[in-house]
Amino acid sequence: MTPSKQNKFLELYQSAHKNLILFCRAITGNIEDAKDLAQDTILVAFENYEKLKNELYFKSWLLGIAINLNKMRLRKKKPLVEYSEKDIFILQHSNQNSEIEIDFQLIHKKILTLKPKTAEALILFHISDLTLEEIHKIQGGSLSGVKLRIKRGREKIIQMMNESPHSAKVISVFF
Repeated sequence: MTPSKQNKFLELYQSAHKNLILFCRAITGNIEDAKDLAQDTILVAFENYEKLKNELYFKSWLLGIAINLNKMRLRKKKPLVEYSEKDIFILQHSNQNSEIEIDFQLIHKKILTLKPKTAEALILFHISDLTLEEIHKIQGGSLSGVKLRIKRGREKIIQMMNESPHSAKVISVFF
């Protein structure tokens, strides 16, 4: 790859870095797997950068690579969601919003219990801030199918969270 293409890749990656990290964290369920997935994604993206047809779709393309790599990882092992006691202690004692922050962890755990495509659509939409069209390109199928997965996923999460008395506040913030 030429130095100018390497620089262009780095420029595009820097604008998508935060989204990639948040997305990897959301779909893996723990920090260590998220770091591994992000590194693998960057490597595959760099090696295949010349195959990208339109740079406007770099972020979607990058997250698509992460999705595919994560699917391969899940085939090899069952996913494990880990929350350390230290993380929970910090959240509980950090400020008055700690209940909401802990509920975000609960929402995340519940998202991971949904069907994989539904969880993926919710994460792409709410955490990675992708448009419905971008999610459609990543997941395939129809645009109405993406909308339906997001709608049903939200409904299922709301149903699960209604079991907790103070979750309504979190649900209204998240959705």
